Amino acid sequence: MANRRMAGQKVVLVLGAGATIADCLRKSDIQKPPLDKGFFKAALRSSQGAILAPVVEYMQAYYRTDVTDTRQDSLERVMAVLYTDVHGGPLEDEAYGGFLALVKAFLARLAETTNPVRMTQMTRLYRLIAYFLDSGVHPNDLTIVTFNQDIQIEKALDAIRRTKGRRGAVLFRFPGCYRMEIKGTVTRPRDSADIFVLNHSHEGVSLLKLHGSLNWYSRHNSRDPRRTALFNDDRVIGMTRPAMTVDVGGRARFTFPVVVPPVVHKSQVLHSNLKPVWDIAEQALTVADRIVIFGYSCPPNDWESANLISRALTANGNIKELSIIDPDAAVVLRYAELGSLRSANYFRYCDNYLTSE
Repeated sequence: MANRRMAGQKVVLVLGAGATIADCLRKSDIQKPPLDKGFFKAALRSSQGAILAPVVEYMQAYYRTDVTDTRQDSLERVMAVLYTDVHGGPLEDEAYGGFLALVKAFLARLAETTNPVRMTQMTRLYRLIAYFLDSGVHPNDLTIVTFNQDIQIEKALDAIRRTKGRRGAVLFRFPGCYRMEIKGTVTRPRDSADIFVLNHSHEGVSLLKLHGSLNWYSRHNSRDPRRTALFNDDRVIGMTRPAMTVDVGGRARFTFPVVVPPVVHKSQVLHSNLKPVWDIAEQALTVADRIVIFGYSCPPNDWESANLISRALTANGNIKELSIIDPDAAVVLRYAELGSLRSANYFRYCDNYLTSE
C-alpha cells in the first residue's frame, strides 16, 4: 500500500545533466551524454566528428585555439565565442557556420547517447519520480523543472504510467504536460493505446523544459536554417512522440530541434512560447513544500537560471525540504549563496537519497 505521508504537499524536482548521466556511468566517454568539459575530445572521436570540422577550423584560424587541448576543451566556452561573433564584427557569416555546426553536433550527440538508454524500474529517474508518487504526492502537485533537452523524463513518466496499478490514472498529459502554447503539428505516438491520446489539458505532472527539447521542432526550407530563421523567437513549434529519434533534416521540409544552446544571455535566444514556462517554474519553486535538485550545478554563466532559482528560494518561506543530489559537494555552497539558505540536505548519489528514510 502506498505511503501517504506527503499527501497534499507540492514537490518540485529540478533536474540537470547529472540526472541523465547517473544512469550512464558505466559507459565510455563516447557513449556518455555530452558535458561541457571534454566535449570535443569525445565528440571528435564519435560519428559527429566530421560535423565539427568548421568549428575546429574557425577556433584555430581566428583564436589560435586547439579545442582538443584539455585547457580549452569546453563546449560552453567555444559556443560563447561563436555566438558572440555571430552577433557582431566582421566574421558574422563564418561564425554562424561554425555555430550551426556546433549546435548540430551537440544535438546529434545528445540524441545518440540518450535515446537508446532503456527506461526501467531500476533507472534512477524512474525511481525518483515514482518515490514521490508512492509517497502520496498527487500528480497535479508534482512539477519537474529541467534544463535538459533530452527526452529521458518523458520516457520515465511513460514507463511509470504503464506499470501495473497506475493504468487508468492521469499521471501526465502529452503535450499538455509542457504547459506551453503549441501552434504547430503534434504527432501522436505510433504505439499509443487509447489511454495515451493527445491532450492539451494541464492535468497531471507538469514538465517544464526551460531549455527546449529534442522532440520539439521548427520546419525550415533548408537543412542549414538561415540565421534569421534559427533565431526567430516566434517560429512555429511542432512536437512529436517522446520516443522519437531526433532528425535535423526532415521529410518534405527540414526540421530543426527547438532548444536553447549553452550560451551566455540565453534570454536572447529564448522562444517566446517558453518565456511563460519560466514564470510557471519560478512560481512552482516559490510555493513548493519540497525541492529536490538532482544533477544541476547551476553554472555561474547561466544568469537567467541562477536568477530564477535565487528569487524563488529566497521567496519560499515555507519549504519543508531542500535536498541536493550531486557528486560534487561544492554544489551545496552554490545553492546556499543563491538562496541565502540556512540548511539543506546533501546526498552524493540518488541511491543515497532514495534510501535515506
